Amino acid sequence: MSADLASTSVHQANPVAVISGGARGIGAATAERLVASGWRVALLDINGEGAQAEAARLGDQNLGLGCDVADQQAVKDVVDQIATHFGRVDAVIPAAGNITRAPAEEFDLAIWQKHLDIHLTGSLLLAQACHSLLAESKGSIVTFASVASTFGLPGRVAYGTVKTGMVGLTRTLAAEWGPHGIRVNAVAPGYVDTEMVRSGFRSGSINEDTVLSRTPLRRLATPEDIAGVIEFLVGPAASFITGVLLPVDGGLIIDGRFDAPSDGSGI
Repeated sequence: MSADLASTSVHQANPVAVISGGARGIGAATAERLVASGWRVALLDINGEGAQAEAARLGDQNLGLGCDVADQQAVKDVVDQIATHFGRVDAVIPAAGNITRAPAEEFDLAIWQKHLDIHLTGSLLLAQACHSLLAESKGSIVTFASVASTFGLPGRVAYGTVKTGMVGLTRTLAAEWGPHGIRVNAVAPGYVDTEMVRSGFRSGSINEDTVLSRTPLRRLATPEDIAGVIEFLVGPAASFITGVLLPVDGGLIIDGRFDAPSDGSGI
């Protein structure tokens, strides 16, 4: 790593992370982890009051703002506020997301479009709005893919499509913005103990026992599991990592067994 890069971004005190979907779940867990490591955070969420409350809980040096990440002008406006408030941005973590489960043959196109708007368009708009700030700080972006970008998830055609598209967005931005000193990576969580996953268990669209039996580590991820990986990717230890899709799934996508284990050992 060159001397000029080593003197910037996360190598300086009190770097700033912008996290969408920051009012709860993985976004909130990531914010808490980063703040504990000396970062300041700007939390964006469609639930503006929730974002403000979470930011305040983490300390008065942080910022919470209401924002629809699919609205280009709204994203530009909040990034302008962040730039004025903090004077820098060192990491962008677009964690805002949604999921709707329905058969592909009858999937509502308005809901399909909303998935595209929140996940893909929202991530691109936030990255674009922060580009010049990230180029100045030699910062990084961590996007959210999923195990759904590796295999098909029946009943989640929109979610699987946008998460697969996120891999292409991540790699393209990494290749294009690398010369500006901006790193772009993606995490691909498995099943995380969040309300999104629990809603699937309750509806019966996901079977918890099946998920656990196919996950070699035999548990759901916690939001903190994902947050720890994000902290690594935006930190100095990952300064030469870009364009990577990093699974955080307890081994779910590498287990090729399809038998029913009799004793829990899997053999």
